[in-house]
Amino acid sequence: MARKYRAFLDFPDSLKVGDFLELGDEESMHLARVLRIEKGHEIEILNGLGLIAQGKCIQVFHRVVKVEVLSFETIPVVSPKVQLGIAMPKGGKWDDLLRPLTELGVHRITPLLTERTEVRAGVDKFEAKRKKWARQLAEGCKQSGNPWLPYLDLPVRFKDFVQKAKSNNEHMWMASLSPSTEELTFSPGHQGITLLIGPEGGWTKEEEEGFKSLGGKLFSLGPYALRVENAAISALAVARHAYLS
Repeated sequence: MARKYRAFLDFPDSLKVGDFLELGDEESMHLARVLRIEKGHEIEILNGLGLIAQGKCIQVFHRVVKVEVLSFETIPVVSPKVQLGIAMPKGGKWDDLLRPLTELGVHRITPLLTERTEVRAGVDKFEAKRKKWARQLAEGCKQSGNPWLPYLDLPVRFKDFVQKAKSNNEHMWMASLSPSTEELTFSPGHQGITLLIGPEGGWTKEEEEGFKSLGGKLFSLGPYALRVENAAISALAVARHAYLS
């Protein structure tokens, strides 16, 4: 199988066959210097909004790669849309989450501030890192071919997040070590699924009870306590299996 080259570019949905797209510095340098593409090579270009353009490189320089559009298609978003509310882990673990979750097709990622969340960074600090994290999301799209760039929210309090999900009539599930968990299942009518992943210290009893009082359900990822990043990836994989099988 021939190697597939991919790039990411915010191009409009008015794209036509025969149009020319010029990639930015970072994408061009990666294609030219790292992947060593040449004039005439074909690549896929994703815009993060469901559009995939097939193109042929007509100009390759270290900082400029120009592509002629040969064809394009629109890929519908996977339904139901899966949103992950994840208690913010400490250290650099948040960075390690974004690419694999994108590759698995998450629709939205929301960092949560829970009772046991140890990270209390302000919104300004989080906002400063969003450009770096946006690149990681784009890399996940290119790696997997996922044409939909996930939304990445600013941190919100757990209670506010759950209340909003409830008001949107979303199907809410919380990963829990409680013995009273259920099998993760989804009703056909639900367009949105919300999965909650707690901090390494676990949810408090009050958080779990409050979640259930709003119609949320608990599900299990097994008998062992997982790291936040492993729990988030596992939960999304389980959800994908449940609604795609």
